[in-house]
Formats: sequence, structure tokens, C-alpha cells
Amino acid sequence: MKVRYIRLTILGIILVCSILLNYLHITAGTVFPSVHAICPLGGLENLQVWLSGHGNLQKLFSGTMTLFFLSVGFTLIFGRTLCGNVCPFGALMEFLGKITPHKYSVSAKFDTPLRYLKLVILLIVIGMAWITASIWISPYDPYVAYAHIWSGAEIITENGIGLFILIVVLISALVINRSFCKYLCPVGGLLSLISLVSPTRITHTDCIECGNCSRSCPMGINPGRKGSVNVSECIGCTTCVEVCPSKTRVISMTLAGKTVKPLLFVVGTVCIFFGVIALLNTAGLMQVTVPSLESVQQGGTHLNVIDLKGSMTIEEGAVYVGMNLSDFYTMMEIPQSVPATAPLNTVQDFVPGYDFHAMKAK
Repeated sequence: MKVRYIRLTILGIILVCSILLNYLHITAGTVFPSVHAICPLGGLENLQVWLSGHGNLQKLFSGTMTLFFLSVGFTLIFGRTLCGNVCPFGALMEFLGKITPHKYSVSAKFDTPLRYLKLVILLIVIGMAWITASIWISPYDPYVAYAHIWSGAEIITENGIGLFILIVVLISALVINRSFCKYLCPVGGLLSLISLVSPTRITHTDCIECGNCSRSCPMGINPGRKGSVNVSECIGCTTCVEVCPSKTRVISMTLAGKTVKPLLFVVGTVCIFFGVIALLNTAGLMQVTVPSLESVQQGGTHLNVIDLKGSMTIEEGAVYVGMNLSDFYTMMEIPQSVPATAPLNTVQDFVPGYDFHAMKAK
């Protein structure tokens, strides 16, 4: 079987699993992670709050930070391979692109500056997240809307703009290969910058100029052209290597100057990424959900105070950290007059100036 079909099969499995996970989060609750908690961008949005010792933004966890640092380290080694071989939204874009045989190619005059747009979006997303200390982009994010398609009418009220952008993005993917990945994705922007220093490269010698590689590239770069390949836009799919008809090795995927076979690179990088996640999960470093109250009470696996969420009530917070209610009131410096059924992020309504995040860090 050709490598590109194996890769598409892997992407298909990842896409189906992500849809199932999103569905379970909506229908079965927070025992399954939200899209925010398992997106590397969430870690970057959370970075300022996390470094300041104020815990994590709402819907984010310490495991989100672990995923962020893993993604950065992985990209430093393997380039922007997460976009090409792991990302479920990227997979969706690529599968949609295969529905229509004829694609529109954006002219180089517009294509090059448009690719910088995702970097502008990245700066805006991170800047606003750090200013507001919130996942402010959520109502406008097409990926969040994609993850909430199971939420019924609620998607209109909470993610209406994001849903509209999602529809536009899906339509554009039918006529422009991976349009979102090329021009709009802030995660792609982040990983494209990191990949500039990665030792993973598409290298080429004397091209026979058949055009197969440029036509097959889902990111619309020309791996066989003279000069350097745009490594920041290469997503490591290895399709260009596979479709090259030259009997001599014209195009190669290389890691630190050593040639790597396409099948080994695609399957190997996917296995390494998910294998590391499995190891981190076993080590208890990939907590991306709030355990149920029942499991905490039965198993005694209490949360640290810094991992409490504002949506929890005072009473639930006490159970999650394994304290009796009165001691929890004292530790969190909450007056006893505040009802135990009040969510922690509403204590400020009863006590002007109360800062839940600052209290967690304290």
C-alpha cells in the first residue's frame, strides 16, 4: 500500500476519534476533555497565567501545559509534522479537499502575504488572552464550533460567529487545499515559526521538473523548485517524496541530514507523539479533565488547589481538595456568609474585590 494511503488512514482514524471525543464531552460531561484542554494553543494562551502562579484559565489544566511543551519539543525535532499527520482539523481540511478534483491556486502575488496572516492571528489571539486572562477567542474559533456541533441550538448562541467562520472555512477547503492551515490557523503559525530551526527538512537535488511534487503537495509549496524549500509550510506528509518518478533520489525527507523513508517518517512520528502522551498520562502529567466527585470520594485522588475550576461550587471545591467545608472556607478566605452552593468564580459577587485565581495561587 502506498504511504499516502496509510497516512490518510491514520488521519481518518484520528478525525473519527476526535469527533467521538467531542461528542462525548458534550453529551457525557467533563469526564471527557474539552477542545480547549487538548489543543496546543490553549497552553500558549494559558502560559502567562501559568507562569505567574495563578493556576490555569477556565477549561484548561496542567495537562494542557504538558501538551503545549510536548508540541513545541516535537516540532523542534520533526518540524510541522503535527499539522500534517496528527491534527484532526487539518485532516478534515485535507479530506474535504479531495472531494473536488479541480482546485483554485492562489497566485504567488497574494499567496505569500496571505500565509503571514496566520501569524497576525496568532499574535492577536495570544495578546488578547494574556490581556483578558481568558479564552476570549472561543466564540469566534471555527475549531471550537466544529467541536460543539453536537450542542444543538446552544452552538448558535455561544458559537454563532465561530460557526459562520467554520462554514466559510469548510467551503474554502473544497476549492483551496488546506486553506485554513495555510492562511488562518494560529497553531499552524506557531508551529511554522518553531519548524524554522528544526533539523527535519525536505531536501532535493537536480529536479527533473515533472511537476508531480508541487501538484501533490497539500500545502501548495514546490518541493522540487530550485533554491530552498519553504520549511515553515512543509507539514511532513512526505507525499512529494513518494510521487517523484525519478529513478535517482531527487527529493528526500531528511532528519539531521540523514534520509528517512516516508513510511518510517509518517508512522514513526505519529507513534512517537501518541506514545509520549501515553507515557505522560501514565506518569500522571496529562490530566486534562476534572475527575468526577464520585471518583475523588471513592479513590481519594484529590486535586491540588491550583487545579480547582471557577465553575465548581464552594462545597464541591472542598470535596475535590479533600477538606472539610469549614476549613476550606478558611483556607480560601471566603466568609461563611457566602452560600456553599455558590460557584467559586462568583464569590466576588458576595465579596467585592475577591480574586479566585489569586487566592488559588496564594
